Formats: sequence, C-alpha cells, structure tokens
Amino acid sequence: VILIIFLVLSGGCAKRVVINYDQLKPNSLVKIKTITGKSGEGVIQSKKPSFLIMRFDKNSKKVTKINQEAISCISGLKTYVHDDQNKIISEWEIDSKKGNNNLLLYSIGGAGVSFGASFFLGSLLSRRFEDVDQGRTAMWTTAATGTVIGATLFAKSGAKHDRNIAIDKIREQRIELAKKQAEQERLKRKKLQEELKKMKAERKKQDEEIMLLKKKAEKK
Repeated sequence: VILIIFLVLSGGCAKRVVINYDQLKPNSLVKIKTITGKSGEGVIQSKKPSFLIMRFDKNSKKVTKINQEAISCISGLKTYVHDDQNKIISEWEIDSKKGNNNLLLYSIGGAGVSFGASFFLGSLLSRRFEDVDQGRTAMWTTAATGTVIGATLFAKSGAKHDRNIAIDKIREQRIELAKKQAEQERLKRKKLQEELKKMKAERKKQDEEIMLLKKKAEKK
C-alpha cells in the first residue's frame, strides 16, 4: 500500500508552465525565482502592479513582499481550480481539506481484485515452462506486477475522488461564507438606513422647534 501511495503521489504532479506577471491571480500556487538566484514555491495572497504578497509556508500565516523588478521567472500550474465565483482555490487549501479514505479503500480493493486476476494469468503462464521453478517465478512475477499496476490505477481513481470531495467541500463553504457576508452587508445597510432615517426625523424636529421659536419671537 505504501508503494502504491508513493506511485500515486509521485505520478500526480501537475505540469508547470511559465507565467507572465500580468497573468498572476490571488490564491494561485506558483514558483518564484529571483534575479539573485533564490527560488521558492508559495501561494499569492495579493497582487499589486509593482509587487506580490506571498505565503511560502502552508503551515504559517507569515507573508513576504516580493517586488516585480526582483523576479526573473514565474512558473505555475497549467490549470487552476475555481469556485462558483471564478476565484482560484489554492492547492494548499485543497490539501488541507483532502482526506485519504478513498485512496486507501481503492488501493486495498484494487490490490485484491488485481491480485486475483493477475494470479490467474500468472498460473496460466507458468504452465508454458517445463522448469517448475521458472514457472513459479513467472507466476508470482506476473501476479506481483499486475497487482501493483492494477492497484495503482485504482488508487489514482480513489485519490481523484478524495480531491473532488475536498474541492466540493471548499466550494460549499465559500458559498455559505458569501451568503453570511451578504447577510451582514444587508443588515449593515439596514442599520445605516435606520440611523439616517432617525437623523432626518431629529433634524425635522429641530427645524420645527426653530420655526416655533421664531414665530414666538416675532409675536413678542
């Protein structure tokens, strides 16, 4: 299982492409190389015309400012995951929400199915050898190879399923957050309108009192 997980993780690395500064967007995971030769991978927190604010440690909220003129090369993923508002969901955020339940289940289940099929094929292949040891070696080699290949394919499917679940969860959380923010804005506007209405009423009352005082003064 450990071998399978290693194969899945090492084989699932997304290809990178060179990105122009103008193409950069917040939450995208990129690799930055400076003119001094330093390099680092991180998530863009915010982008300004002349500098970037980046986070290079997924376990820390510490950010770093990098001037555009200090950057020699930027590389990033060919495609990024977006939410319902077309905002990027960072790979770090996906990793933080992603579990391994389906990866493990698919790996173990796929190993069992693949072992049965490949062992059967290996036993058929072993009959073609006159030497018993050679036949046994061919049988177990076929069984082992088929098990690893089949389980790896199943594991990739499980890992993809885990990833999709994490993405859907993040999208739902962002929708709920957007709803809460919209509700907070609505309540804030309502409160401002009520305060404005109250101020207008007080101003009207003051104007009426001033007019009344003027009329009394004129009578005197």
